Order: sequence, then structure tokens, then C-alpha cells
Amino acid sequence: MSHPDQHTIDLLLEKHALGICTPEERAILERWYAAFPAEGHVFHDESEKQAMKESLKTGIFGVIREEKAEISAEPLHKIPGKIPVRRVYWRAAAAILVLITTGSLFYLFRGKPEAVSYTEVSAPAGRNILRVKLPDGSDMWLAPGSRLRYASHFGEKSRDVQMVDGLAYFAVAPAASHPFTVSTASGIVAKVLGTEFSVKAYHGLQDVQVYVTTGMVQVSDSNHVLGVLEAGQQIVYQLATHTATRLDEQVDDWRQGSLLLQHVSFGEVAHILQNRYQVRVAYDTAMMSSYRFNLRITDKASLEEVLEMLKDLSGMTYTLHDGQVTITGVQQ
Repeated sequence: MSHPDQHTIDLLLEKHALGICTPEERAILERWYAAFPAEGHVFHDESEKQAMKESLKTGIFGVIREEKAEISAEPLHKIPGKIPVRRVYWRAAAAILVLITTGSLFYLFRGKPEAVSYTEVSAPAGRNILRVKLPDGSDMWLAPGSRLRYASHFGEKSRDVQMVDGLAYFAVAPAASHPFTVSTASGIVAKVLGTEFSVKAYHGLQDVQVYVTTGMVQVSDSNHVLGVLEAGQQIVYQLATHTATRLDEQVDDWRQGSLLLQHVSFGEVAHILQNRYQVRVAYDTAMMSSYRFNLRITDKASLEEVLEMLKDLSGMTYTLHDGQVTITGVQQ
């Protein structure tokens, strides 16, 4: 049986970290782990051995200590005369996989973490939509009041964007060697190779939304893959219950200035008013929690016009004074 090449192993390790390996692929990884030599030299020379020894020591030592504890806890008649070396290699490989999945692989190659600097991009509230070209040639659009950041070496070894707050649209330049990922503070990750999609993750709201315009996008939370979306599909992830709902419905391109809101909470409406019109919004959360809104805010609509639409839809009463909207009640 031929052994898989390193590129295949790298892909399978990545899929294993994402939790999307098939049983057949897991079997390939298990055979690869088991293929570590039971005898013979692992390192080419002593210098390579010493170079790797210190960087692997922390991760491997804990695994070996656990191995010894397991053996000491077994009945005496079950203790083997010798710990199989292959078993230790398996545990060592598992420890390395842990380092890979936790983002600590650099410890295998560096004596200490490399300092990472970030470039932060913000779209000022009350201004127009901000368009930015990323170093890899991808484009992104930020709705007013939105913020994100990316590592200064973006595009060289990875293409990871961190969504801090708000709404952003991405047109991703294809690059199969470096997948493009957008992660939110809540742990939702959208991963693509080359496509167009948007991510909505407002700080303080109870859901995160990913909508795909073209291509395909894989969406995951901190535990597993939630789904692979195609054009015209979106996932709405509820943070409180950790549940995801897939929807098949078209979403307007908000980059043109108009924003279509469908079944949104007043909390999201308040975020949009604050960001689009640069005002403060004060309201009783409990009073407005049961209301959901369907409305379109055009690029020409004034704050007063939007407030009157909300009043017509819900019966809410409000005051507007000195840059602050105060919701005073709801007329039944």
C-alpha cells in the first residue's frame, strides 16, 4: 500500500482539526500515525534531535506522564515488560496534533512566540460604506460603525480576518494554498477559497449571520462544522442556544446603500440607527424584546423618516433631542 504524501497528510490534519474527516480519512491518519518506526533513527542527526527536543518537550512530556500514570494504575499482572515504542509515538503524534489545532505549531519550530501586529480597519459611524482592498487582492466593504482587523503579514502564510463588530461583505481573491477565513468574537468561523459573502456580527446581539452571494462557504462554531453554504443561502446562529438555522432566501446587496431588514429585533435596529445616523438610542430592553421588524431603509431616508416607519410598525413613541433617540413607550 502506498503511503500518502505530505500534502495529503496536511489536508487531512486540517480536516481533522475542523472535525470533518470521513471514517476513511480518519483511517488514513491512523495508519500514518502507526507508521512511525518502532525501531531505528527518527532524526537525521544529533543536531536535529537536539533542536527538536526543546521545542517538543513541553507538549510531549505531559503525554508521556499521562502514559506512565495509566500504566501504574493497571493491575500488576497486566503491566507489560516494556512500553511499546509505537504507542509512545502515537501519543506524541496526538500531542503534535493538539498543538496544530490550538494554533501553537510555531512552538515546534521557534523557541518563543513570534510577536504579531495587526492592522485594524474601522468604518466611522454616520459616514458612507467603506471599501478596502486587502494585501492579497481581496476586497471588503464595511457598513458604518463596523470594525475588523487582520495580521500585518496577511496573505503570506494565511488569510485570517477577525470580525470585531458590525457588518462586512467580502469578495475573496482565489488562493487555494491559503484559505480565507473570517472569525467572530463569538467563535463563528467562515472559511472559503474564493467567493463572495457577508458576515453580520454586531457586538451585544444574540445571533451571527453568514450569507453567500457566489461560490461556497464553510461555517463552523468552536465545536464542529455547521454547514457548507452555496449561493443564495445563509446561516443564522443563535449564541444563547448554540443552534444554527439554514435559510434559502435572497438578501439585498446593502453595499448599494439600501438596507432590507427582515424579522430583526429592535436591538439590531438600534445598532443600525446608531451606526448609520451617529445617534445614541436609549430604550427599555424588556419592553422592546418581543418586537420584530421588517422594513427597508434606503440610502436617502432621514433619521426622522425611519423613526416614523418604526412608529407605524410597532406603535412605539419616542423623543429625539440633542443626538439621542429615547423610546418612551409603546401604544397598544
